[in-house]
Amino acid sequence: MARRLPRRAWIGVALSLALSIWFIRTGRWDVVYAELVGARVSYVALASAMLVGEFVLRAMRWKVLLRPVDPEATVVDLFSATVIGAAANTLLPARAGEVAKPLVASRRTHASLPALIATNVMERVYDIFGLVSVLTATMLLMPKSPADSSEDALLVYKLKLYGLIAGAGALVAMAVFFWLASRGAPARAVFARIVSIAPPPVAERFMHLFDGFVEGLGATRDRRGMWQAGVLSLAIWFNGAAAIYVLFQAFRLTLPPAAACFTGVAIAVAVVFPQAPGFFGVFHFAIEKTLVLWDVPVDPAKAFAVVFWGVSFLPVTAVGLLALWREGLSLGGLWSRDREEPGSAGAAEESLRES
Repeated sequence: MARRLPRRAWIGVALSLALSIWFIRTGRWDVVYAELVGARVSYVALASAMLVGEFVLRAMRWKVLLRPVDPEATVVDLFSATVIGAAANTLLPARAGEVAKPLVASRRTHASLPALIATNVMERVYDIFGLVSVLTATMLLMPKSPADSSEDALLVYKLKLYGLIAGAGALVAMAVFFWLASRGAPARAVFARIVSIAPPPVAERFMHLFDGFVEGLGATRDRRGMWQAGVLSLAIWFNGAAAIYVLFQAFRLTLPPAAACFTGVAIAVAVVFPQAPGFFGVFHFAIEKTLVLWDVPVDPAKAFAVVFWGVSFLPVTAVGLLALWREGLSLGGLWSRDREEPGSAGAAEESLRES
């Protein structure tokens, strides 16, 4: 029986609609069109290829995480499941791709569905590590202020200082998390005491992540795999920042690498918010406001946001739909299975659905 969409999904639709209207109404579209026409296609194509390549890296990381439970899983099969999940996230409501991805992988691998979902939770944790690393790089790469005002120079200095402190603190926290998780259930009480200082809803979310990560590690405690997954996570996130920097060249934006890293962080934060399928509105708003912070005029920022949305979602969605067709599946079938899938994967599935 069909289920109603959760309230969060309807909030996302309303937010996306409101920000899409704002994005359209606040632009001079003759100027935006001129910027779009003037974009250098070679750089757009390169950025698009790099962003699709990110999903190859994600499949490689997934293979590493699955090695203890299914050493025969192939990157090709996991890439197929990953891009199908990405396409479902873009085209279906309620982040259906987060569950569609392990469902598809369960057809191609010998791993159980609970194990696949647990490794997906592990991927979330590694993505937090990658995100924090890019944020730290933003602070390290931020150029010195050429401003005339000593107040501006002081502001940049403080931003770099506090940003580096926050980034270093977050990396230390991630290291503690990995260390505790590698020791399994006996360390759960220690982690629970650490996160008890946070508000209960936040602490509960961290405990779900911890339990899912431990479940994904299983009994093997593959330390080498943890390091490999960490390196691949850095490659994934810095590849994304590099793709943004390449796209800057398409629009002749003379922005530093720090701006590309900062934009990548802003996007990661933006897509966490509830929004409609397709990531309309919220994504565009985040890109425009981020570039304006770096002194890019509004209309070129809008043009960049339109193209960046296109290269981020259209190619991988097309590849995902092709993979879906090769699997003999349909979006409707994935949606039905997602809504009907029983909660049998414990803490890992609960964390995946709540994220």
